[in-house]
Amino acid sequence: MSDDYIARVVRRQVGIAALRRIRTLVDAEASLDEKNRRWAKRLAVVFIVIAVVALTWIAVRFAH
Repeated sequence: MSDDYIARVVRRQVGIAALRRIRTLVDAEASLDEKNRRWAKRLAVVFIVIAVVALTWIAVRFAH
């Protein structure tokens, strides 16, 4: 085995390990984005419900 061959094998292994680490980081960020998206949908629904209730209360209060 030559030093060139060993260097190529090591470089390949280091590259593969780096790609795996990057993939883990990307997966974690995608998971966090999905969680944030779900929370945003829930908050939007809550704000819409609050707005409808407030508008209904205003309409009933000033209708009399």
